[in-house]
Amino acid sequence: MGLGHEESSLVQMAHQVDESDGVCVEVVLMVGGAQLSGRLISEVRYREVMAATVRRGNAAPSADSFDLLTREAQERRAQRQYRRETRPHEPLEPPQFVYLVESPDWSRAWCVPLGAVDAWSMTALTVDLPDA
Repeated sequence: MGLGHEESSLVQMAHQVDESDGVCVEVVLMVGGAQLSGRLISEVRYREVMAATVRRGNAAPSADSFDLLTREAQERRAQRQYRRETRPHEPLEPPQFVYLVESPDWSRAWCVPLGAVDAWSMTALTVDLPDA
């Protein structure tokens, strides 16, 4: 079903979070009748969380394949940054997913197709500036 015009705001936030891990957006998402609440994270951070989860379990030897997925996400981020810098007027390809970490200890992360989000609400927006 999707969100229509409101989806564009969520897409913009997903872009911002995916480009900078310093952007902190806390949201509540309604997805197929379920409510998910937490902090939006970048695809890179999501892949790192998944690799760390694998390392903590008995499948630790397969963590290298999850590290590869993290590197691929880092490369996509670098390619988008390069396109933004070299072709600033060209629109970015919209993200297909939104990544969310639900618990404060980062042990529960979600990958949600943007088209599956029925409704959403932003509960906080902050920016972590690097130390100068």
